[in-house]
Amino acid sequence: MRVTKSEVSTAEFRIWCEACCIRIAPHEERTIAAGKIYHPRCYSKQPSANGGSKTASPALTITGSVLP
Repeated sequence: MRVTKSEVSTAEFRIWCEACCIRIAPHEERTIAAGKIYHPRCYSKQPSANGGSKTASPALTITGSVLP
């Protein structure tokens, strides 16, 4: 009797920068602000949405992969 092997593909999540539309690799740093993901360099080039007010919540910078 022949046994078939089941194959489980790993989930590959591709993340794209909102500013430059270039893929952010899993090992690269990324900045999350207002629900959008950016390269840190692209985020630093973005104009402030509220005119530079300090009341806005700071962006979150993530280093490396967030996947287990």
